[in-house]
Amino acid sequence: MGSETSETGQRAAYTLQEAFEYFRAQSNLSASTLTMYARAARLLYRFLERSDSATPLSTAGPEAAGRSLAELGASRQDVNLLAWYVTYLGREVESTKPRRGQSPDDRRLQPATVRLYGQAVITWFEFLADELLLPARFPAPAALARARRRLRTFVPTTEARDSAPEPPKGIEEVIHAFDSPSVSRSLPLKEQQRRKLTALRNRALLYALADSGARISEILRLTADQVRGARVNKQGIWQVQVRGKGRGLSGRLVTLRFTRPTLEAMRVYLEARRDPGATALFVSHAKTRPESRGKPLSPNAVWRVIRRTAKEIGLPHIHPHDFRHWRATQMLWEGVSLDQVQRFLNHRSIRTTQLYARTAERQVDEAGARTSPIDTLEN
Repeated sequence: MGSETSETGQRAAYTLQEAFEYFRAQSNLSASTLTMYARAARLLYRFLERSDSATPLSTAGPEAAGRSLAELGASRQDVNLLAWYVTYLGREVESTKPRRGQSPDDRRLQPATVRLYGQAVITWFEFLADELLLPARFPAPAALARARRRLRTFVPTTEARDSAPEPPKGIEEVIHAFDSPSVSRSLPLKEQQRRKLTALRNRALLYALADSGARISEILRLTADQVRGARVNKQGIWQVQVRGKGRGLSGRLVTLRFTRPTLEAMRVYLEARRDPGATALFVSHAKTRPESRGKPLSPNAVWRVIRRTAKEIGLPHIHPHDFRHWRATQMLWEGVSLDQVQRFLNHRSIRTTQLYARTAERQVDEAGARTSPIDTLEN
């Protein structure tokens, strides 16, 4: 008990930057998500260092990242720290990629970006509160509540994002890009085998993303042993549980669902690999980085595979998460109910699923125009 108390006390003396590194170490968020969180933290430091509105705060001033968490609560205005940060994002921070000829107001962060960075810092401070790292005199519940309220009123949800992104055109071509790979027989045999293995992996990977609508971090947690021992149920679905999105060391368990063709594609790839043991399902077969071969693919590596594949087909940029948008919209177009889509995609809130329903309304409009009795009578 004494050692636990002393460890908590030691962590309570963290600087803001050390507290963020602790949050990063304890999180199972993807690398790209943590990069976004780090950017939000840097903007918090800049707010404390440069914004006049931050002056009354106890942690304001130069080298804010090095200020101790123990200082929080020394000023009565510290309760406004997170709420004022949200306002700073919306009114003072400019986009890093302004377009030529924009007025200063046009160069402000987009509402969706303000919401993203604001929520990231709120989530970070929620973690600090859960870990008892914030000093007792800092009114964390009130500070977090004010920040959430400011985020809702300053950046309404409907303004930040009132529908999910439209799935990119041509995404079906990417899904099937590796169905019939051609490998030149003029290449050395070893290189032919490597390219064939890479193509089999990419086919299984794209099938998995499109079939399940899962996040890339969840797909990359699948293991070879899970696939070898998989059983398809009466509905023709293989269900498997993996650790999903969430804070902490493990995250929440989510259920991924795959149809038989996807499972078969995974098994064909594994058979070609012929490596024993409970390794990751999707691994590297890089030619230029032999030290990475056999190691689990990273989200960035998957992003490069998809970007390169889309480019070779002549399609615009496609991101791994686009398959999730596509799957949700495709299911809704097929008449699947909102609550079923919510469970299939492992959305915590049905409000998230409703964003895809709004995207799918275009299909409803098209159906209405196509079946209009007025149009029929005129013809």
